Amino acid sequence: MNTSALSNRNYLIYLIGNTISLHGLWIYRVALGWYAWQISNSEFWVGVVAFAQFAPAVVFGPLFGVLADRFDRRAASLLINSMSILNMLLMGLLAQLGQIDITVLAMLSLMQGTLDGAHMPVRMSVVPNLVDKSQLQSAIAITSISFNVSRFVGPALAGVVIAGSGVAAAFVLNGVSYLSLIAAMIVVRLNPATERPHRPRHVWHEMGEGVRYVLSHPRIRALLVIIAVASLFGRGVLEMMPAFADEVYQRGSAALAILTSAIGAGAIVSGLVLSRGAGWLDAQVIRWAVIAGGLLIALLGLLDQFWVAVGVVVLLGIILSLCGIGSQILIQTLVEDEVRGRVSSLWGTITFGGTALGSLLVGTAASVWGLQNVVVAAGIACSATAAISVYHSRASGVRAASD
Repeated sequence: MNTSALSNRNYLIYLIGNTISLHGLWIYRVALGWYAWQISNSEFWVGVVAFAQFAPAVVFGPLFGVLADRFDRRAASLLINSMSILNMLLMGLLAQLGQIDITVLAMLSLMQGTLDGAHMPVRMSVVPNLVDKSQLQSAIAITSISFNVSRFVGPALAGVVIAGSGVAAAFVLNGVSYLSLIAAMIVVRLNPATERPHRPRHVWHEMGEGVRYVLSHPRIRALLVIIAVASLFGRGVLEMMPAFADEVYQRGSAALAILTSAIGAGAIVSGLVLSRGAGWLDAQVIRWAVIAGGLLIALLGLLDQFWVAVGVVVLLGIILSLCGIGSQILIQTLVEDEVRGRVSSLWGTITFGGTALGSLLVGTAASVWGLQNVVVAAGIACSATAAISVYHSRASGVRAASD
C-alpha cells in the first residue's frame, strides 16, 4: 500500500490549489505588517493589527469548529473563500485611494482574521477526508511543507510586489489567489464521512462536547497545553518582525521579506523531516523543542547583527514548525472524525489565540521597555514554562508507574 499522499490524485488537486492560495496569504501577511508599521511607526499598532488578524480564532474558534462538523465542508470553504476575495479587493482599493488609516486597517484585518479563523477548522478537517488513513501522516506533513514553502517564497514575492506596485497590489493579489482554492474545492471528491447526515443539536452542546472530548483525552490535552506556550511566547514574538526589520536592523521591507522567508525556510526542513516518518515524535519531543525555541528567542533579542539574526530565525522556523506540524500529526491521528472539526478548532484557537495575545503583549510592552528587552524576557519565559511542563510530565509518569 502506497502511504504517500502524493500518489492520491484527489489530494494532489487540493494541494496545488491550496499552495497557490497560501502564497497569496503570505504576500498579504507581509504587506499587512509592513503597511501597519509604515502608517503608524509604532510597535503597539503592529501588535494590534497582528492581534486583530488572529484574535477571531480565539473568540469564535469553538463555534467555527462546530460549524465545520455540522455543515458541508466543501460549501463552507467555497463561501468563506469567496468572502475573502471581496475583503481583499476592498482593502486593496482603499489602500490605492489612500483612504486607510491604522484603525481602518485594523478593522479590515479583523474581518480577514474572522474569515481565516472560520476557514481554519474546515481546512484542517478537509485534508483527512481527501486521503486514505494510511496516507494521513504524509498528507498532513506535505500540506505543512506547502504552507512553509509559501512562507519562504511568498515574502520574497511580497517584497517585489510592494517595491514595484505598492501594498494595494499585494492585497489584490491575495484576493485573486483564493480562486485557485475555490477551483480545487469544486473539483475534489471528499470521503463520505464528511457528508454524513448530522443530527442537529444546540450549538453550545456541541461546543461543550468538543471541549469535554479534549479534556478527557490526556494526550491531546497535553499537546494543546504545550502548543499554547509555543504560540504565546514564540509565534507572538515573530509577529514583531516588521519592527525588527526597520527599528533594530534599519533595513526596511527588504529585511522583513528576508526574515519572514527565513522562518519559512526553517519550517520546510521540519516538514520534510516529518513527511519521511514521525515514529519518534511524541509530546515530550515537542516540549523539549519549545525549551530550545525559547532560548533562541532570547538570543534573537540580544542580537544586533542582521545576518546572524537571520540564521537564528531559520532555527526558530525549524523548531516552532516542528511543534506546530508535529502536534497536528499527533492530534489528527488520535481524534475521531465526528469531532475532528471541533478539536481542530481548539488547536487553532490556542495556536492563533496565543499568537494574537503574544503579539499584543509584546507590542505593548515593547513600546514601554524596548523591543529587544521584551523579546529576551519572552524567550526566558517560554523556556521556563516548557521546562516546568517537562518536569510535570515526568513526575506524572513516575506516579503512574508506581500505582
